[in-house]
Amino acid sequence: MPLSLTEFNHFYIINKVCGLEKQRHYLESIGFVTGKQVTILTELNGYYVVMVKGSKIGLDKALAKKIIV
Repeated sequence: MPLSLTEFNHFYIINKVCGLEKQRHYLESIGFVTGKQVTILTELNGYYVVMVKGSKIGLDKALAKKIIV
């Protein structure tokens, strides 16, 4: 299921990162790697605040849809 459809404040394990090679590389470089734990903390104006590897990161919905948990 895409990260954008998950519940807030629940932990999930990343199964796959989809999208174009450039998008996948960007997401992997900021910590969205298969097997890592991720959670959505909140949503603000179409952007998600996501915690991965102990860091809070802002993602838009389009990128959140590319992360499969």
